[in-house]
Amino acid sequence: MDIGLIDVGEWQTIVDLASGRPTDAKHPLLDLCRQIAHEHPYPGDLAQGGDRWVTDVAIVVDRAYHPSLMCLDYASLYFPPVFGRQALDERGESIHATFAEIERFLSETGFDPVIVGMGDLTPLMGQIDTTHLDGQAVAGGMSVRYAGLNRPSSQDIAFLKEHMGVAGIYPIEQVRRNLGGCDAFYAAAPEYIIAAREGWIFRGLNTGARPLRAIPAHDATIPLHGLLGGVASLTDIAARVLEAAKGRRIALILVEAVGCQTFPLPFQAVDNTYGWYRYAVGDAQYLAISTGKHFVEHPHPPGYRHELYDDESKPYPFSGIFHQLPQDALGRRFAGPSAAVGARAVMTHTVFGVDLAIECFVRALYNHGVMGTAHVPDDTA
Repeated sequence: MDIGLIDVGEWQTIVDLASGRPTDAKHPLLDLCRQIAHEHPYPGDLAQGGDRWVTDVAIVVDRAYHPSLMCLDYASLYFPPVFGRQALDERGESIHATFAEIERFLSETGFDPVIVGMGDLTPLMGQIDTTHLDGQAVAGGMSVRYAGLNRPSSQDIAFLKEHMGVAGIYPIEQVRRNLGGCDAFYAAAPEYIIAAREGWIFRGLNTGARPLRAIPAHDATIPLHGLLGGVASLTDIAARVLEAAKGRRIALILVEAVGCQTFPLPFQAVDNTYGWYRYAVGDAQYLAISTGKHFVEHPHPPGYRHELYDDESKPYPFSGIFHQLPQDALGRRFAGPSAAVGARAVMTHTVFGVDLAIECFVRALYNHGVMGTAHVPDDTA
């Protein structure tokens, strides 16, 4: 049973994550969530201090719960350049500050680190407008590098083939033949997946309205620190972390908006691709690292058909696109106590599958507070 605690400053409420409805469940982990959320308000995605908040909360969680596996995501390097608050060539001090926070966490807790840079940022070069297409384009979100397209006309296909920002047009059956994957992926998939070139994004009727200045780069490799050998792809990381955690306390630390060109520690470069697909910050990359499975093995394809699955009865309403929490996530497969803290809303509690998670409760930069989740026995209520 997964229970959520939402703290908005003036009040708190406990909800059943599956239904989103209030519950009177009681458990020591929920008591800990209450205390931490009340004492450590999140400063906001664009305010300074987000990564310091992650470290502060993670140290408190370690002292109170003593997990053997800790998963952290530091996201504060991502938001300022993406939304024009910081130039890409002026991030040196910020990167140093984030890694100083990581070092503070490690020195205070004694965890052995596995640190992954999730990829660099690149300037936004242009946008591919899909609003005039005859077919149904699916380009929802902030920075859409893979869009969906249903029932396109021949003119739509011709337009996209000629557009300088389009890298590829992939019929979904071709994707299945070349990349494989699970039936749930293809049940929710569009007829075509359209890929943008580096520096380009798609715009559609349901695209975020905030102007962007930078977006994730198309990094073929990402930096990995703390694991020696045996890791060729980002999907190899989870198995190696679980192996290392059998005898040591391990912290898997994901750092957004740093790649092989900006990562300040010694590292090995690991593959960040699957066929033509290049991972970037989001559910696909987080899940690939936590579960060890590529994006086609999860039910959230690019161009996900929300109209088929997301209505007022959708389960896990506080968990974004997820209709269930992944049972093959890192924490679910770890036998000992586990916890996660992060400044990436939704991802922290969904993809790691830990006993206890504390994350910012932010949607589209609107700071609503702090959310804690606890994975507890079904008879807790």
